[in-house]
Amino acid sequence: MEELSRVIQYSFRFYMERLKVILLFSIPFLLAFAMLALVPAPTYQAIGGLFSRTGSIPELSSLDIVIIAAAYVLSFFIIADVITNVNLVIRTKRTLTIASSEVLAAMGRYAIRIFYIYTLMLLLIFIAQLVLYDNPLKSWLFPLFTLALSFLLFFVAPAVVIDEEDTAGAIRKSVSMASRKPLFVLAWAAIGLGAMSLAKVLSDLVLPHSVSPYLVFFFNSLFVLPFLIVLQTQMYMEKYPLAR
Repeated sequence: MEELSRVIQYSFRFYMERLKVILLFSIPFLLAFAMLALVPAPTYQAIGGLFSRTGSIPELSSLDIVIIAAAYVLSFFIIADVITNVNLVIRTKRTLTIASSEVLAAMGRYAIRIFYIYTLMLLLIFIAQLVLYDNPLKSWLFPLFTLALSFLLFFVAPAVVIDEEDTAGAIRKSVSMASRKPLFVLAWAAIGLGAMSLAKVLSDLVLPHSVSPYLVFFFNSLFVLPFLIVLQTQMYMEKYPLAR
């Protein structure tokens, strides 16, 4: 618990120190999530976040599928690019190095690799949904599969940017780190859920219901999610004693 407390405190301090830069890099999140919210995709909003409907497969036309696919590809790449940029800010600070031209040139490669892994995760979830569609235990098996997949691949993004791993290497390191530090992953999820829930409750108390969801969506995109990215990467870098 002492280690976890130290990581959280350091993450918050780092986040506040680099808030302007992180905020600037996080602005594209608004576009990415707005695209996902506006297309006729199986998504919904809850506690100020955007989530996919994984428990049912809606009826979609060919045009719907094309629009959804295009929106998801563009949105996921924007998300991957933002994650890469924030991770590079952390990498520069924690390793006491200045981002070289080679690192900056590799930003696109990092983003593409993260995009590829996240897309692979989404496809695996979709395949599991199809396989379990008529299974009577679907309501139990599918959430367990999604939870296990998300847990094991939780650290793939920092593995790509911090350690410059390829796809297979990032997956291996993520599985290893998540297995050794399960409390980190659980604490991250609890903090994220708590932060989004608190923002939703406070917004509903102060603002009209017609306005509240948009403000919470804006706040989570620019402040909560970037902090969670910082916390995730700081947790990953705990594997390096000299970077603490």
